[in-house]
Amino acid sequence: MRALLTTAPGGWPNTSISNVESRLGQPNQVLVKVTAVGLNPADNFQIEGRYPGGPKPPFIVGRDACGVVLKGDAGGQWKPGDAVIALQSTTTDLEHGTLCEEQWIAAENLARKPTGWSDLEAAAAPLVYQTAWKALVDVGGLQPGQTVVVTGASGGVGLASVQLARAYGATVVALSRSTEKQNRLRTAGAHHVFSPETDHLKDKIFDAVKAKGVDVVVETVGGPILATSLHLLGVHGRISVVGVLAGVESNISIPALMFKRASIHGVLVTDDVPAKSQAAWTQIVELMTTAEIRPIVDAHFPLEKSSDAFEKLRGNVFGKVVVQVSN
Repeated sequence: MRALLTTAPGGWPNTSISNVESRLGQPNQVLVKVTAVGLNPADNFQIEGRYPGGPKPPFIVGRDACGVVLKGDAGGQWKPGDAVIALQSTTTDLEHGTLCEEQWIAAENLARKPTGWSDLEAAAAPLVYQTAWKALVDVGGLQPGQTVVVTGASGGVGLASVQLARAYGATVVALSRSTEKQNRLRTAGAHHVFSPETDHLKDKIFDAVKAKGVDVVVETVGGPILATSLHLLGVHGRISVVGVLAGVESNISIPALMFKRASIHGVLVTDDVPAKSQAAWTQIVELMTTAEIRPIVDAHFPLEKSSDAFEKLRGNVFGKVVVQVSN
């Protein structure tokens, strides 16, 4: 089968579309013909050798996928022809990713493809929407009627957070430097949109939401923006940190943390056992179906153009970049 294979010593110079011998599956696994794969920054970090605890070459990247069952599991949960998506947030097998023509995936890490979704939409959704849900509801404790700020709102997790928070009944403030993306974020569901470089940003956000502080911040950027996020919180506000695109270090005000009685939480969906991932995914799909929203795909590329897809991912993106492996 064809796969995007990273060989020793790793890095993009040693990553290419290669013919890989198919491996044997286990009784609890399902052989899936992969039709589409949503890319995530973590995939690029793995290839570049910058992912903590990442796989050693040779490996195939990819956590998200949509596909069709070729061979079911021994327990009979999945049958040939079933249309599925991968909920691999819980997997520790990072060597055998999804950016290939077929892959064995644990039966408990599969879910049915949502009705009416295209393969591209389905492949784009699992990891970012599960992360957004955990940041907003599970860790963030969001309640309908509360206020949410999403930093880096045009990325995969950011945009998923905007959509889910709006559908959940929250007032949503999105931050983006791009004027074009600001307009698209309003269309996607944000009630208020600002550039993070806006003068008197805190005052303008507080005026927009009619409150002296927000309840939850989904922090996708990290670095110095984390300090800004803390100052935006109201009393007992929560920050869910899901990304570090602007850097891995930040200086925050300890008195602000104390007097706001605020909390800052790191978010990783790899904490969730498969049953919890399945339960969260069910709630996500139900909410999105009721709100009539779909994952937003910025661009898609064929498998042989995977390097171009990653180049797009590293650049100007609104939503998700997807690799279409097969029809």
